[in-house]
Amino acid sequence: MPDYSGFDLYDADFDVRDDDLIKLARAQGAAGNGREICVVCAQSRYPVELVIETWTAEPAVNGDCEGHQEMRLDIPSGLLVISERTRGAWDVPVPKGTYSSRISFFGRETARRTTDRTLSTALPPAHERTERYLLHLWPAQRSAQALLR
Repeated sequence: MPDYSGFDLYDADFDVRDDDLIKLARAQGAAGNGREICVVCAQSRYPVELVIETWTAEPAVNGDCEGHQEMRLDIPSGLLVISERTRGAWDVPVPKGTYSSRISFFGRETARRTTDRTLSTALPPAHERTERYLLHLWPAQRSAQALLR
């Protein structure tokens, strides 16, 4: 559930929250600072779906997405935390490292319209997981300066 209209992704050893990311994520759907990715969902009343895929190289952007954001993400512990903020958090094992990442958005406009039209707090099950997210992670390219050392 997108508690407080969103969720966060970060390394298990990282526990500092950057509140400025929320402001930026509200404007563009997601924002990151290299240590944390903050996602602001279109609604907070029913479940969203998050799929995480790791790749060995940059994958193509999914042509069906409504939009996406790309950013770096450090995961030195090898445990990616998915935080529903006050509702709980889960660890997902991934190879340790620094990643390039892309979070793609699907169904945000439909979820927003459905939520705006629905006055009841009980939504039909057919609307659950209308809003979906796909996180692609692939190894970050080392800078030319780092390669020269």
